[in-house]
Amino acid sequence: MAAALIGVLAGSLLTSRANRMHWSRDKQIEACAAIVAESTRIQLALRRAWRHGDPLDWVPWNVALGTVWLVGSPAVVAAAAAMDQVFWDHSDQFVQQTATSETAWKEARDLMEAARLHFINAARLHVDPRHNKLTQVPVSRPPLPHTVAPSTGSPPTGRAVPDSSGA
Repeated sequence: MAAALIGVLAGSLLTSRANRMHWSRDKQIEACAAIVAESTRIQLALRRAWRHGDPLDWVPWNVALGTVWLVGSPAVVAAAAAMDQVFWDHSDQFVQQTATSETAWKEARDLMEAARLHFINAARLHVDPRHNKLTQVPVSRPPLPHTVAPSTGSPPTGRAVPDSSGA
């Protein structure tokens, strides 16, 4: 009888522990997904702020950051902080509409997307260490036009050619 009671108690403790671990993992995945979604939203909102003067709402981004700080691993938190730093370093020129060219946008965009990719890889590794690193960001960008010279060596024609690096 005592052995059965000890078995039931041990099983209950193990089940409770497993449930807590699953809950924690689910919360971590949700927090990481929110960071990816909000970082994409902020990036696109920065572009709209620069091009059209649209207001920027940082609250959802800050909520997502706070959630990652609560449930994320140190590596995931560090990657989120690095992404936040990129936003801080580059957002003023777009919010205040002082960026002078598409080149400024392209440089900032590339840094934002590199930080997002680093975060995604840190999160994937934390969730499952068997995951391979990704090399492509999950954002489809419209191409930026640029001028190219024809292959004949003659001067540029001014013809706009899609740039695969996008906005």
